[in-house]
Amino acid sequence: MMRTAGLRRFIAARTISMLGDRAAETALPMILLLVTDSPLVAGMVTASNTLPALLFSLPVGHLVDTRERRRLMITADVWRAILGGGLAFALLTPEPSVTLLVGITFLMGCGDVLFSVSSHAYLPALVPSTRIMRANTALEAGDAAATLTGPALAGLLVARFPHPVAIAVNAGSFGVSAALLARLPATGVPRGDEANTDGEERTVAAPNRFDVLAGFRLLISERLQRLLQLACLYTHLTAATAALVVVTLCVQMLQLGSFRTGLVLSAAGVGGLLVTLVVTRFVEHLPWGPLLGGSLFGLGATFLWLATADGFVSAFLAVLCMDACSAFAFITAGSVRQVFTPTALLGRLTAATGLVNAAVRAVAVLSGGAVLVWLGARTTAVVLGIMGLACAVPLLVARSAREKIAGEPSPVP
Repeated sequence: MMRTAGLRRFIAARTISMLGDRAAETALPMILLLVTDSPLVAGMVTASNTLPALLFSLPVGHLVDTRERRRLMITADVWRAILGGGLAFALLTPEPSVTLLVGITFLMGCGDVLFSVSSHAYLPALVPSTRIMRANTALEAGDAAATLTGPALAGLLVARFPHPVAIAVNAGSFGVSAALLARLPATGVPRGDEANTDGEERTVAAPNRFDVLAGFRLLISERLQRLLQLACLYTHLTAATAALVVVTLCVQMLQLGSFRTGLVLSAAGVGGLLVTLVVTRFVEHLPWGPLLGGSLFGLGATFLWLATADGFVSAFLAVLCMDACSAFAFITAGSVRQVFTPTALLGRLTAATGLVNAAVRAVAVLSGGAVLVWLGARTTAVVLGIMGLACAVPLLVARSAREKIAGEPSPVP
């Protein structure tokens, strides 16, 4: 009962904080364009918020593995609430200092990294491994709901209220999140011999608490982690490029118009919600390799389907299935990592994989336009589809990927 109530507070805190984030991500560039009339300033301030993920992920991961994780989450929320209030105050001036805005959003980005890594590492202490997939499903549903409603909330706040109000709402969401997290149980500092939520022993060497690169070492040395990262690389690659591929296909090939193109893109949110509400609760006791491999196979197949789309309906259904498979892959991979990674290494591993995934996303975003010009939307979709099918094969056939997420680990002969 305690774990259920705690999980609800954790999900509520994450969802409220995410709703504020999504609103601010939309509102801040709009406000900066209105105030400064400079797309360059808007881009600089927005980019400064994402830079800490590339600069500080590794030291933050080490901090998460050597400190009490609930306290770190609360610290990150209080930090972001104070800075968000300062950002709202700075926007009250007719000509806000660009340096000040960049500095504040950069520091808020540091808080984002700390909260993200801490929350991922904290969840296995809140729920047993038999419930970890359902917990991640609920978190994914909250994130999807925040993503669907946050931009609309931002537009309403910017249109109806003074500009700083939207930023102040985001700051308030961090305060509410911190208050909810304060009612969760403390977990203590992770010990080197802890492995997962149920205290099960696994044959791994005790991690060096002072090794900042321990997450990378585990990622390279353990086959399970390499298989998971293969899936993560593909899902992050497709997440970074899918919207551009879909828009290009709908506008240039199918000539759907802006309204129907927007509807096709909205199918992604529908697919993600369907998975979080329906599918995962029925499969959590199955081996994780076929589950993750099947989701990658489905994701690749939907890209091939998208490449053959000949109208609005086929494109809409392809995107819906695409995001459903993508959401399922993210939930499965995250759950497996939380269950089978030693507790004392989970923060550093989360930081290491986050850094690699962020780099892949950045390269995909920067090169996506050039690839589309070179290959065209349909051929690009075919290439992404074939990559998905190829990435699925190792997960489907690996004997080391036959353990169940919600069950006792069984030795592989």
